[in-house]
Amino acid sequence: MRFQKAAIIPIIVVIACLIPFINKAFHIDDPLFIWAAKHIQTNPSNFYEFFVNWYGWEMPMSKVIKNPPIACYFLALIGKLFGWKEAALHISLLIPAAAMALGTYYLAGKLCSKPVLAACATVLTPVFLVSSTNIMCDTMMLAFWVWAVFFWIQGIETHNGWNLLLAAILISICALTKYFGIALLVLLPAYSIMRKRKIGTEVLFLLIPIIILAGYQLLTNELYGRGLLLDATSYATEKRMIGSNFFLKGLTGIIFTGGCLITVLFYSPMLWSRRVFLGGAVLTIFFILFLGFMKGTSSFFMEEAGNVKWNFVIHVGLMAATGVSIIWLTCEDFRTNRNAKSLLLLLWVLGTFIFATLINWTINGRSILPMAPAVGILLMRRIEQYKNSAVKAGSLKSPLAGDRRAVWPLVPAVFIALCLCRADYTLANTSRSAAEAISKHFAGRGKTIWFDGHWGFQYYMEEAGCKPIDRKQLQVEHEDIIVVPSNNTNPMILHDDGTVYPARIFKFAPCRVLTTMSKQEFGAGFYTDGWGPLPFIFGPVDDEEYKTYIVK
Repeated sequence: MRFQKAAIIPIIVVIACLIPFINKAFHIDDPLFIWAAKHIQTNPSNFYEFFVNWYGWEMPMSKVIKNPPIACYFLALIGKLFGWKEAALHISLLIPAAAMALGTYYLAGKLCSKPVLAACATVLTPVFLVSSTNIMCDTMMLAFWVWAVFFWIQGIETHNGWNLLLAAILISICALTKYFGIALLVLLPAYSIMRKRKIGTEVLFLLIPIIILAGYQLLTNELYGRGLLLDATSYATEKRMIGSNFFLKGLTGIIFTGGCLITVLFYSPMLWSRRVFLGGAVLTIFFILFLGFMKGTSSFFMEEAGNVKWNFVIHVGLMAATGVSIIWLTCEDFRTNRNAKSLLLLLWVLGTFIFATLINWTINGRSILPMAPAVGILLMRRIEQYKNSAVKAGSLKSPLAGDRRAVWPLVPAVFIALCLCRADYTLANTSRSAAEAISKHFAGRGKTIWFDGHWGFQYYMEEAGCKPIDRKQLQVEHEDIIVVPSNNTNPMILHDDGTVYPARIFKFAPCRVLTTMSKQEFGAGFYTDGWGPLPFIFGPVDDEEYKTYIVK
């Protein structure tokens, strides 16, 4: 593998897009990774042997976190060298983000003729950029993923055992960064069998990650009384089966796929014939009208006091149409080519979709993220196919003209993605601002400040010396303070019933025109479809409220 100058382009794009958000407050599940990293500094051999209050009562960390510890070890190293400030951690995570972009470039070079555009189409998606502004393990896992696929294909093509060995090691690290990496143990053998039309000796290299993962299962079973790999699997499936509506989950999965990878929408005129494109546009309009006038959809956040929320419905329609386009594009590529490369992309996209929609305990952007490189590559394969047809027909005189056209859809794509990064940035920062303001306001009273809610808000409240409420062992005393955020996970409902009385309500403004998490108003939940079936939505956004109560 030789370094190519063009590979610098996606790296520059990634860094330029993420640098403005390096001071983003810790958000959603970031605290879990940071707490584990801090613990690893003192006890590296027993990474999850401590307790946290994450669901409203204290539990062993090994029962709370559902991700393996590689990302936490990386954060432990960065924290040791540079401290735990937001900027230091975010800057360090530019490394896996840039590695993912670089890996996608080289992988795309094997699967399509436009590796720069494929890498940029991957990077400039809402799901990649927003996920890469967090401290969680998702972008790091994807970096290991794309490099594992690249070296596996390289090893198969060149019959180079060292490449296959490196791919096997990367698969192991990928799966120990996030368990979804185990899917490579199905994806890569399928590619090999399709390419060689038989099972070759290269599959023996896959014994390496299998043995490593089996060892991890045994180690965690010894440390925590159960193997964490299978524990995470059972948690996902058990949570999913409780109250599942497979039709709504399937529709939500399509919507999330389209919204998280909305870049595909801007490429639509270049992907399909004029007849198909116009037909799809008409069907999308009819779908939007059908949803708008369909009755009994309040459980899907489409009605409010009998009034249809047309802004919501239009978002649903456009994202669903984009999601269908992605699935169709993937299947069409396989139908047209029917080779190992098209099978790899088919299984990559459909496998991720099935996991994110029907297997994982919640649909979220982080579960859709792994398909982003495959979709970026599929876009360029489709455009290349149409360009070749146009050149042969004489309607496109210069092949370079087709390449220039393929750049322009990235302009609205990067605008949307950066706006979403900004919206999520301001939303995360409200938790940090609230913790600072509330702790200062009630300081000097000599009373304990208790809080409900978790995510980044919990991290900053604990840093300020406040305590999370333990719902199983309430320890509040007379004139203690209780803080309840409105837009957080599992908030308590408190009333002026003689045990508490309301004090001040603190309000903080996020982005006013776009949001990634707003259950009450919009049904948008980038991090969990429990907030609604949209990963994001444009519209007027209210303040984030933090209600405070004084215990009688």
